[in-house]
Amino acid sequence: MGGRALKNTFTRRYSKVEFETVSKELIDIIEKTFVKAATPLYYHNKETFGDIDIIVRVHPDSMGAVRPFIEKTFKPNEIFHNGNCYSFDYKEVQVDFMCVSGEDFDSNYHYLAYNDLGNYIGRIAHRLGLKYGQEGLWYNHYQKGQNLGRVMISKNYREIFNFLDLDYDRWLEGFDELEDTFEFVLTSKYFDSQMFQLDSLNRINRERNLKRASYMSFLDWINKNYPNVVGDYLDGPKEDARASDNTNKSLIKTINKTFPDANFNLKIKEIEYLEAKKAYINAKFNGSMIMNIYGLEGKQIGDALKHFKREIEKEGYAFDDYILSESQENIFEQFEYINL
Repeated sequence: MGGRALKNTFTRRYSKVEFETVSKELIDIIEKTFVKAATPLYYHNKETFGDIDIIVRVHPDSMGAVRPFIEKTFKPNEIFHNGNCYSFDYKEVQVDFMCVSGEDFDSNYHYLAYNDLGNYIGRIAHRLGLKYGQEGLWYNHYQKGQNLGRVMISKNYREIFNFLDLDYDRWLEGFDELEDTFEFVLTSKYFDSQMFQLDSLNRINRERNLKRASYMSFLDWINKNYPNVVGDYLDGPKEDARASDNTNKSLIKTINKTFPDANFNLKIKEIEYLEAKKAYINAKFNGSMIMNIYGLEGKQIGDALKHFKREIEKEGYAFDDYILSESQENIFEQFEYINL
């Protein structure tokens, strides 16, 4: 994405007519083999395009067939593979063949629309303690600064936009100019000028956005026109969720009310239960105990643990369930019997 992945092949910017003609040609070809393909939406008066992004629905079992399909079908001079994206040249333009699951096709289509608009919406979600990206809206649950897991909240974009105080119908209408997407972000009551500043971003996002002309244009537009807008918060703590050991009860309550189908509270408790279960198992039986009791060291400990687990599972037990259900005394007696 961005038209810069190919270093050894000539590519150029396309006019709008070229882009629309070749995009349709590509999609027609791709959909003869893959179930679904689409280009992300773009603002109406965009005149030139540095690449052609194609979102392609690919079954996980078919990922190995993607590169051979590109090579055979399009015969490019160069292919660059990064994550789920294959970039290649076709008729002097870079094509980004983005492989997504059926579950994530619609969320990619929304997030990648209108240049960096999805990125800006993601900053609004981040300010509220959530994540918005190519898989929808989700929540990373932290305790003691550790990310225990994530909970998917929604892939329903009307509901997501409504939650973030954005007009989904306006999004569906599309935008004439790039600046219209800037204005759209500003309509959210959660818009805050500071959250887009480079010093408010982590290192990865800062370095990435510095290279994105559209993001820097948006930042210049904010600083020129709306440098001091202070956005609202949801009720409750305003600190980054990662910086606090306290669960943001207000956020969880709001999500439960707004997205009842997410079963959010139960999933949070499940994450916490699994973490507590893991900690309990480790406290009951671990390598340090084996070292202290039996004097084993290094590789000896690892080998003994693997042998013990293997023998327990031969008896038809799941190892973690065995540790949970047996007394600590019985566990060590069995360990001695198997290993010593």
